Amino acid sequence: MEREDKITLTERLIAHVDNNSTDYADDLLRVPFSVFTDPELAERERKVVRRLPHIVAHVDELKKAGDFVTTELIGTPLLVVKQTDGSVKAFSNVCRHRGSKVEFDESGCKRIFSCPYHNWAYGRGGDLRGMPHAEGFDGMDRSQYGLVEFPCEVRHGLVWVVPTVGADLDIAGILGAKHDAEVTATGMAESFQVRKETWKLDMNWKIAVDGVQDSYHLCQLHTKTVCNYLEGNITAYDLVDRSWRIVVARKSITEVRGADPDSFDVRDYSLANYTIYPGTMLVTEPNHFEIWTIVPDTEDPNVSYCTIRLLSPKEPETPREKRILDKNWELLMETLHAEDWFVTKTITANAAHGQVDELIYGRNELPGQVFHKMITRDAEEVAREEAAVGGVR
Repeated sequence: MEREDKITLTERLIAHVDNNSTDYADDLLRVPFSVFTDPELAERERKVVRRLPHIVAHVDELKKAGDFVTTELIGTPLLVVKQTDGSVKAFSNVCRHRGSKVEFDESGCKRIFSCPYHNWAYGRGGDLRGMPHAEGFDGMDRSQYGLVEFPCEVRHGLVWVVPTVGADLDIAGILGAKHDAEVTATGMAESFQVRKETWKLDMNWKIAVDGVQDSYHLCQLHTKTVCNYLEGNITAYDLVDRSWRIVVARKSITEVRGADPDSFDVRDYSLANYTIYPGTMLVTEPNHFEIWTIVPDTEDPNVSYCTIRLLSPKEPETPREKRILDKNWELLMETLHAEDWFVTKTITANAAHGQVDELIYGRNELPGQVFHKMITRDAEEVAREEAAVGGVR
C-alpha cells in the first residue's frame, strides 16, 4: 500500500472508532423479501453469475504440467489443466462426440484425457488427438472438435474462470490498479493452501454474500468470538466499478494513533475484504488469507454453495505455526456454523412464512446496498435481453 494511502486509511479507521461511525450510504435501501425466493429472478441471476469470474483452484493444486482438477461452476462441468508452458487452461468437461464427461477423477496428472464412452482422446491443451475407428468420421475437421475452452487466468495465486465462452477476464482490471497492487503486496500469490472446504447451504446465495459484506453484525452476533478482535459497525469502504474493498478496524487500531506511518503495517491493525462481484472475497488478515467463493444452485433459489480456502503466506514448518492456522480455521468454523449460518439459514423460511414483505438495509450497510443494487441492475438487463429476443421471434 502506498504511504499516503496507508496514512489516509489509518486516519479514517481511527476517526470512525472515535466517533462510533462508519462509511455511510446516502439513504436506506428497501429490498423485497421475494428477491430470495423468486424462481424467475433466480434464473436471471444465474445468467449474470455465469458471465463473471470465479475462483476454481489455487496454484498449489496445479503444480506441474498435466496436473488437473475437475469441478462444477453453476452447473458447468470444468476440467482445469496446467499446461506445459506453465499457464492454466479451463475446458468444458464434456466430450465433443456424444457429450459424456471426459474426466471423472477430481484431480490427478495426465498427458491425455480420454472419454470412457468411446475413447475420444484430448491433449492437455484441449485439442482432439484421436478416436477409435476414425474412418467413420471422414469429412469431420478434427481441429474444430477440441474441448470447449473458457476464459481462464491465474492471478494472486488463484485460478479464475468465467464459464461463458468468449467472455472478458481481467482480474487486475476488475480490482483496479490500486487495490490489485495492495493484494500483490500481501504476498498472496506466493501463499500456501492450508485448507479448502465446500458447503451446500440451505439459503439463497445473496444471503450468504450479505453475511461476508456486513460489519454491522460483528459485535451483535459474534459477541464471544469475532468481537474480541474486530470493531463492529466500523468500516472503510472503497468501490472500483465491479469490485470493492472493505476494511474493518481491529480493536488494536488506536495503538498506532499518531505513530510514524513507516513504523507499522496497517494490515496488522485491520481486516481487508476485496470483493470481486458477484460472489468472490479475498480476505487478508495479518497472518493468513481467506478466499471465499459463493455461487447459486442451478435450480433451487433456496440453495447455494460456499467454498472457503485458508491460505498461509508460506507453508507452515513448526508445530506452533500449524497450531495457529488450525486455531484460525476453528474460530472461522465456530463463527460460521454456530453463529452466522445458524441465524441466516432462517431467512429462507421467514421469506416464505414470516409475512414480511421487505427488508431494510441501513445507511451503515453500504456494501450490502451496493451488492443488491448491482445484482438487481444486472438481472433487469438480462430481462430486457430476454424480452428483446422474444420480440424478434
